[in-house]
Amino acid sequence: MERFKHKMGTAEAKAIYRQRSRIAEFPHAWLKCKLNFVRFRCRGMRKATAEAFWVCLTHNLQRYFGLQRLQAA
Repeated sequence: MERFKHKMGTAEAKAIYRQRSRIAEFPHAWLKCKLNFVRFRCRGMRKATAEAFWVCLTHNLQRYFGLQRLQAA
């Protein structure tokens, strides 16, 4: 844990995390908050993979249609 804290204390790591947070963390927060995807509702790797697929597909389609609306305006 100390190595991680030391590594994250550098300016380079902070810059990387700042960029990553805009790209990766927003969809995760959106899935948890808006789609209520905080835990799987089924058991087994195949079923969990399918459930994650549908959640990600939903998010991507929402983004796609939102961007289409912006381009049409």
